Amino acid sequence: MTQLRIGMLGAARVARYAMIAPAAAAPRATLVAVAARDGARAVAYAKAHAIARAFGAYDALLADSDIDLVYIATPPVYHAALALAAIGAGKHALVEKPFAMNAAEAAGVLAAAKTAGVRVFEAMHSRHHALHARLGEIVGAGEIGAVREIAATFTTPTQAHADDDFRWRADLGGGALMDLGVYPLAWTRALLGEDFVVASATMRGADADRETRATLRFASGAVARIHAQLDAETLAATMTVQGDAGRIEAFNPLAPQMGCQVRIETASGTREESPAGPGTFDAQLAAVCATLLDGADWPLPEDDPVRSMSAIDAVRAAAR
Repeated sequence: MTQLRIGMLGAARVARYAMIAPAAAAPRATLVAVAARDGARAVAYAKAHAIARAFGAYDALLADSDIDLVYIATPPVYHAALALAAIGAGKHALVEKPFAMNAAEAAGVLAAAKTAGVRVFEAMHSRHHALHARLGEIVGAGEIGAVREIAATFTTPTQAHADDDFRWRADLGGGALMDLGVYPLAWTRALLGEDFVVASATMRGADADRETRATLRFASGAVARIHAQLDAETLAATMTVQGDAGRIEAFNPLAPQMGCQVRIETASGTREESPAGPGTFDAQLAAVCATLLDGADWPLPEDDPVRSMSAIDAVRAAAR
């Protein structure tokens, strides 16, 4: 296999920048088909985005032998079942975040993939940008000393979207924690690891949470404060890492290709960096191609989808 042929489940908004644009620019990947539960919608979406084939049923796309990998861009409640269906059809899968509804579902998907000999990845695109590797280098080199506190935030004014958007429905996997909080949790875990407890958490919202705040305490003694909000006045994605000998402020760790700045303050002075490299979605698809076509190692931990959902489960449990 020298070219990765991709089929997409779900005619979603996110796919326009998360898969359609990256696939169009990728030298070794081609988006060949899209499926939606509404056949007319699938045809219209395929026409609008120059996708060769459209299917009015997910099973029909999964049965297509000309597709190597399935990109799952449906509401989260369907992620695990569709990933298992893709695995059953012998196809690899790239699953939008959040990977599943909980850690148990995520673990079941990864176990099935291992048994079937296919790969399933979580589309945690921001972690693929050079910015996060650079943050790890700075912390690992001890430039700011031992990390004492992290504050990570992702807020957005989603109230501008339609009321029937799945993000407002907990039964579909919506809510601020699932849709937004998964990112600052991932950034924090990348720097501090998985050995933590959720000391406190609050969730605002009668159905799907509109805002979640959580405090995590790590075995190292570090504290992380997580904030996610769907009905904020402005879009904001930031992370501050406070050490006992310095501080890092990262602006836009979500999508650094859209403008990012890192300020490092130490006893020797203050400097600013703007880590360059491919955009998050381009880098993610390149990593998928390298793993499947070249046998390269996946750059994130194999069990990261389970760890990601475990963190969400822990925050949700603490809030309840």
